[in-house]
Amino acid sequence: VELPQVGDSFNVEEAFANIESVKSVSDIYAPGSGEVTEVNEELEDAPELINESAEEKGWLAKFKLTSIDELTDDLISKEEYDAFVAESKEE
Repeated sequence: VELPQVGDSFNVEEAFANIESVKSVSDIYAPGSGEVTEVNEELEDAPELINESAEEKGWLAKFKLTSIDELTDDLISKEEYDAFVAESKEE
């Protein structure tokens, strides 16, 4: 796992981190423009937390957003996400 540094700034949809698996490296894109205020340093020694505890211990970074307007059209609710995941598993 390669994480940004606190204080780094990113634009919406710009790669801010990457996750390496056995077969590939995947970029992780910023959900909105802003500045990194905190990173999850636990992931350096325990990257498996991303899969094991994605909603609790597997977070990557916290951002201070510069514009909430970038988020309003593209985000989905937790319920919509859960339905999407369930539908994807059926395929």
